Amino acid sequence: MEKRAGIQSFEKFKYINTINSLAGGDITKWDAVMNMPYERILTKLLLNKTEAEYQKKYMEISREG
Repeated sequence: MEKRAGIQSFEKFKYINTINSLAGGDITKWDAVMNMPYERILTKLLLNKTEAEYQKKYMEISREG
């Protein structure tokens, strides 16, 4: 569905997509995100991934009944 919706159009922004996401879409917070330690950013990205995987699986299970 994402592909059909045009997710690939965001590829031109490369790493800015991640910075923008971590800043909650607030451009005034981009510098704060970019100045954070790498380990903190990586941990947050892993947390986001784990949450998304959980939510996807939970929705699949809840549809099963």
